[in-house]
Amino acid sequence: MLLRDHRTAWMTAKQRARQYRRDEDGSLIIFSLFIFLAMLIFGGVAVDLMLYEDRRTHVQNSTDRAVLAAANLNQTFDPKEVVKDYLSKVGITVTDDDISVVEVGGGGVITGRQVSVTVGGGFDTVLMNLVGVDTLPYNTTSGAEQAIKDVEVSLVLDISGSMGAGNKLDDMQEAAKAFLDDILAGAEDDRVSVSLVPYSTQVSAGSDLLDELTIIHSHDYSHCANFEEEDFETTAIHRQRQSVDGSGNNIWVMEADGITPALDADGNLIPFMEPVPLSQTASFDPWRSYRSSMDIGSPVCRDNSYFDITPWSNNATALKDQIDDFRANGNTSIDVAVKWGAALLDPSMNDALNNLIPGGGIDNAFSVRPHPHNGVDLADGSDDFLKFIVVMTDGINTTQYELEDKYKEGLSPYFRDPDGDDDILVSEEPDPGHNLGDPNRAGDVFSFLEPGDRDGSGGSNELWYNVSRKNWKNVSPAPTEQLTWLEAWHNMPISRRAFAIYDQGTPRNANHFYDALEEPRNEIDQDEKNDRLADICQTAKDQGIVIFSIGFEVTNDSAAIMEACASSENHFYRVSGEDNLDIEEAFASIANQINQLKLTK
Repeated sequence: MLLRDHRTAWMTAKQRARQYRRDEDGSLIIFSLFIFLAMLIFGGVAVDLMLYEDRRTHVQNSTDRAVLAAANLNQTFDPKEVVKDYLSKVGITVTDDDISVVEVGGGGVITGRQVSVTVGGGFDTVLMNLVGVDTLPYNTTSGAEQAIKDVEVSLVLDISGSMGAGNKLDDMQEAAKAFLDDILAGAEDDRVSVSLVPYSTQVSAGSDLLDELTIIHSHDYSHCANFEEEDFETTAIHRQRQSVDGSGNNIWVMEADGITPALDADGNLIPFMEPVPLSQTASFDPWRSYRSSMDIGSPVCRDNSYFDITPWSNNATALKDQIDDFRANGNTSIDVAVKWGAALLDPSMNDALNNLIPGGGIDNAFSVRPHPHNGVDLADGSDDFLKFIVVMTDGINTTQYELEDKYKEGLSPYFRDPDGDDDILVSEEPDPGHNLGDPNRAGDVFSFLEPGDRDGSGGSNELWYNVSRKNWKNVSPAPTEQLTWLEAWHNMPISRRAFAIYDQGTPRNANHFYDALEEPRNEIDQDEKNDRLADICQTAKDQGIVIFSIGFEVTNDSAAIMEACASSENHFYRVSGEDNLDIEEAFASIANQINQLKLTK
């Protein structure tokens, strides 16, 4: 009985074990646990990778900001300390060995700085350590460079009469000098050239630069040039035209043999081009009253040395000394000033620049300037240079006077007094084309009597009209030093000639005075000058020149014109000495943009 019970129990246990092996209840739970563990591992990998990338990006962005700050040329702290300080504030530690600094310049003035930093580290994983990955390493490198590239700047400054009001001239002088300090820091590396262009009614090229141009009506009293409307459609100082021979026949480019005409790619004759000459501005005063002295107190072309252009310079001291000498006088010709600013950036000026180098005023390193336009050097394809015009005004274009060509050519009817007192005498004013001289018209008698015949009696006294003293003079012997028209204008205001014509007339007619005052002058009014300004600004911008303009206490109309001249609305600064943005801040902002900073890696 007992044996049977044991055997029964054994059989029952064996049956239960066999049944357990065949039972599938609970197997899904085991599989689910396996899937969950796999998902946990892969999810952990994703989370760790996301956190790792966030960390790596944070480190990269932080190092970018750090090297930008350290490379800034205005930064006065040690670049390595700047990088370490920036990174420590966001929890990143680097050593001096991790940071590379390369500087260009010397004498305490740095003109270029490259800063790079390499940050190595690791991210401690949160879940990937379940599969044996405890750390994800990263290595970031960031670099920045601030350098004054090859930069050409035309600094165009208004010193017209209105700049003499209040402290405007003083404020402009200080701001412009600070601007020069900013962009010419470390000028010994020859990367930046500045052409200083002062202007009022006209712009004086200076004798040396003017001699390099093709000029007619030349003289040595002053050194300005007149431009035609078409000249404002090119940045070159001269327009070009096809050359002709003495018979008026076109001249073409010839092959090396000098006989066979050269042809272009389309088989057309190639015209031989020549510069269109500029007419030199006469030394004359269109404003001075006939009641004043014979001095031309306000010539259209000022002859002060500080008024001359200083071309292609990197001598900050000399440029600032010239700015200190500025004095306000004259009308305002922004169009002429920007034309000169653009011309000094035009590659057609390269020959003139190189001809001036032996004189010692221009650095020999600038011999390749002005570079070709649009930032492309045709020699090597580089684009490592920029061109800027910075033009400042406190007003708007005002009337400009020029002399008609016929009053700049040949001999005038004016003579020197032989008594040696430098008086100007005239016996007879020839009629060079005006309509004043018809003695047969009643009420419009305009004739001059020969010397010695003042009363019409045919006497032999050598009576001459003394323009200087506004009276008649018995001169014996007769004067022989006849003045050219250019000499005459340099020695008497236009109004004195007009009064002489009025005073000699028989009978006198006041209309003759006003007609004679206007007759030699060519007046260019404000609307025409504004059109010319718009043309030259657009032409310069089309050539890749960046134009910054500053309107200093200007009207709304003037502000609109100067903003249109600038490369964009962000390149125009409307400032005053009293508002939040003053002229010094405007110049400083422009200098900062010229010394622009860029990431190099």
